[in-house]
Amino acid sequence: MTRYRLTPQQHLFLFFLILTLLWFQTEFLAVRLPYNVEWPFFYGSHFGAWLLVGPLFYFYVRAIVHKELPFHSRGLLHFVPFVIFVLILPLFSDELLTSRQVNYGMLTTFDPFNDSVSPMQYVYGYIFILQFIHLLLYLVKAFFLIRNYEARLKGNYSSLEVGAIRWLTTLNVLLLLMLVLVAFFLILFFFRRSYNRDLDYMYVIPTAIFIYLIGYRLSGVQWPSASEPAGNASKYEKSSLKADLSKVFGSQLELFMEQHKPYLNNELRLQELADLIHIPSHHLSQVINEQLHTTFFAYVNRYRVEEAKKLILAEPNSSLLDIAFKAGFNNKTSFTNAFKKFTTQTPVGFRRQHRPQ
Repeated sequence: MTRYRLTPQQHLFLFFLILTLLWFQTEFLAVRLPYNVEWPFFYGSHFGAWLLVGPLFYFYVRAIVHKELPFHSRGLLHFVPFVIFVLILPLFSDELLTSRQVNYGMLTTFDPFNDSVSPMQYVYGYIFILQFIHLLLYLVKAFFLIRNYEARLKGNYSSLEVGAIRWLTTLNVLLLLMLVLVAFFLILFFFRRSYNRDLDYMYVIPTAIFIYLIGYRLSGVQWPSASEPAGNASKYEKSSLKADLSKVFGSQLELFMEQHKPYLNNELRLQELADLIHIPSHHLSQVINEQLHTTFFAYVNRYRVEEAKKLILAEPNSSLLDIAFKAGFNNKTSFTNAFKKFTTQTPVGFRRQHRPQ
């Protein structure tokens, strides 16, 4: 994967997200050591430090989608629960974590064998559970933000680094999966009323994997801008484009695509195509979305697939990669995915089927 510089805010959120997950890994290892770590904030997951993960991941996604995200006072409100429960309240509760709770977690508050539990320990017992529900809400918000971002990109670009978007989506889904494991762990605890700390591996090991995914798969991706909203019916409610003119634009677009083959440019964008055929870009987007019932991305790649099919038949000795480039694709993965989408076959299968006997 090609690496580029992140924007400053993407770098900031990603750095603190990785740092937080490393903190949890270090804490997990430390509770298995024969001595206690005296730093007051070290056992953060006991106090609710997962309250930090959701906002960090959500703001990381927003920094990708919106490129520059002004960090105003309303944005800081997302981190208030973390500040209160992890950084402030523990300073005023010296006896909040007993030795048992350091080694076995705040869920031991609900252990029937405890002789005495303070009200604050009960608060943190519930905070330990609520922090994962809090994370779930942010992951759901981030998931829809990623989906919307992908739709907006497909309305403006004919070629995308879909692998990067897929990794971002995968990370979101894996974090959701981790929450499923946490939920299973909590259910086991409340049914059995006993805590086996080895069960922590159910979510600690996946967390270690997430650190790799974030640090090595997403740290240097160049995320394209997507300023245009996703194509939908409400987008064009106030459009000045009339139905008869829309049909004219549609015919003009199809004729231009067939005669001039602009799709052979693997970096073709909506604005560039609009300039070539002298149609306002927002009207061109409306024609493609409403009249042709597709996205700009799919529309252009359908032409590229048809071009590739002709080339496969005409050049049986050319490599499929050469054919992909000639047809306007910029990598083999995009070529294969588009070919399968529009023909239900792989390029290899299509060539084999039509190979002269």
